[in-house]
Amino acid sequence: MLRRRRANSPGGRTATPIQVKVTADEDALLRARARAAGVTVQRYMVTRALTDSTAEPVDWEGRKAAWAQACEVRNLVAALGNNMNQIARQANTDGEIPEDFPAAVAGVRRATDRVLAAFGETFGFEGRAS
Repeated sequence: MLRRRRANSPGGRTATPIQVKVTADEDALLRARARAAGVTVQRYMVTRALTDSTAEPVDWEGRKAAWAQACEVRNLVAALGNNMNQIARQANTDGEIPEDFPAAVAGVRRATDRVLAAFGETFGFEGRAS
């Protein structure tokens, strides 16, 4: 989960609150942009004011989506690991490879392709499992 609260400042906060008066239209625009960025209006204003104007804005929705996809992939890989352990246990007990082993291997290959696709989408490269 992304931290929504600002990191603690060394020595604590010493500044006084700042009040900004805006029109109804400005208020609506600020709220819409903050919502789209996935942050509070206050965080949006501070970030925009203190960020170098030439810097690329942070895509919060993209980061959240990438995190959700990473969690989904983590769960998928954990489930596949469980399945492979069960197949190995059965093969060690019976001395035979189960009929559904090729399907399990195909599942692992599909998961690997998903992992590579997720990383490619997030980090901007293409790759396939060999």
